[in-house]
Amino acid sequence: MKQSKIGIGGTIFIVAIVASLIVGLYMVITRNRDSGKLEPDVDVTEYSSLKQRNLVQNYPQTAREVVKMYCRITKCLYNEELSDSQTEDLVDMLRLLYSDELLDQNPRMDMIGLVKGDIANYKKAGRSINSYSIDDSADIVYVRTTKPAKASVNMYFTLKEGAGFNRAYEEILLVEAEENVWKILGWRASDDTSVKQAE
Repeated sequence: MKQSKIGIGGTIFIVAIVASLIVGLYMVITRNRDSGKLEPDVDVTEYSSLKQRNLVQNYPQTAREVVKMYCRITKCLYNEELSDSQTEDLVDMLRLLYSDELLDQNPRMDMIGLVKGDIANYKKAGRSINSYSIDDSADIVYVRTTKPAKASVNMYFTLKEGAGFNRAYEEILLVEAEENVWKILGWRASDDTSVKQAE
């Protein structure tokens, strides 16, 4: 019986094929094993979501969107467990929504102190902001006969205290700082309970 002879080149070729198969099999097994692992927990808190929003480069485009951002930040401030630096971050974000006149009346450090004190009072009373609702765009009142133009947006916070819920209605006054850039001029308690639009 004749023995088949395989040259050195043939041996190297066979070894290379076997090695490729082993490496490929290892990669398939490893990939399948890793795909079964859970992804690490991702911090998806409202705070981290807000922090990703650059208000300098990505400022809200309408008066309603400015009020919505104000509501989101306020709800986060009063509801989440935040460090002092996180609270200050959110206060600084609020200040980006404020008009120059409102900023002049509320120096940064004074505002931070007032917000922290108010949050402490909320927590002591067992109160939190459950949700908010804002006027639909069609219901916003604009006054364009004055310079600068002004806007009035009605909204409410739904407050949870113990087992009960209350609504705190507010009228947010805005001023057009430059074309289509709306800033909060101030707010006041409102008797207008006609707000129907959710967030």
